[in-house]
Amino acid sequence: MDGVGLGDEAAYNPWFVAQTPYLRALVGGPLTASLRSITRASLVVRQLDAGLGYPGLPQSATGQATLLTGVNAAAVMSGHYGPWPGPTLKGLLEAGTLFSSVVAAGGKSLLANVFPPGYYQALKNGHRVNVPVYAAQAAGLALQGLAAYRAGRAISADLSGRHLHGLDASLPVLEPEAAGRRLAEIASRHTFTFFDFWLSDTAGHRWPLAEAVALVTALDRFLAGVVAALDGVTLLVTSDHGNLEDKRVRTHTANPVPLLALGPEAGAFAEAASLLDIYSAAISSMGY
Repeated sequence: MDGVGLGDEAAYNPWFVAQTPYLRALVGGPLTASLRSITRASLVVRQLDAGLGYPGLPQSATGQATLLTGVNAAAVMSGHYGPWPGPTLKGLLEAGTLFSSVVAAGGKSLLANVFPPGYYQALKNGHRVNVPVYAAQAAGLALQGLAAYRAGRAISADLSGRHLHGLDASLPVLEPEAAGRRLAEIASRHTFTFFDFWLSDTAGHRWPLAEAVALVTALDRFLAGVVAALDGVTLLVTSDHGNLEDKRVRTHTANPVPLLALGPEAGAFAEAASLLDIYSAAISSMGY
């Protein structure tokens, strides 16, 4: 989840205002700064430091690169940097990420987002890409197009796929729970599956509070669908920095971010305290 921090229990925090029955039952309350650590055999909940030891507001490129590499990308850049990776961070991603490490070990990695035809043309025209896309491509992975979405092998960034209807009205529109079940099914066929939910950061920067609340409600339903369909798969939910949790501002925040790990290997994340700990814990959870 891009741009999801743990904020105040206040009217300006969509995570406090929204109806999120699944998450509240799972963690014992709203996804806010009051979030308490949980350590069980199949559930680990933590607050993670997203600051990486540098002042200022954390940014997407350095936060996401850190999550995927285990290297302090802010230290590499001498500060927070984003939203897009430049040459230095691209070099870091080319050196090794969760995507490429799994492939090198003989496993299967996937970036589960669907990308419309216009995106591929934009890439040919030199369009900037975010960290997950660059990391996936650096690992030799193909991006998923509309055919993959139609076949149930990809997830739309808006969860429902409704925004794809302008391209092809015959494409399926999914309820959040169905999209979650689809992601769980995709994950069952891969060693490492990454879904980049970037709309949460967009909502934090641009959307009115009511629309942000509706997005959080849909995300709660989506996560409920994912977990209901998990079969021997460990789910990790986390973020790169705060943003959406404080609608008083349009910038990122310095708040900690949540970590939710559910499934048979959730215990691998029990010692995680910052973004820096995710890569090694994820590798351990996959048996590498």
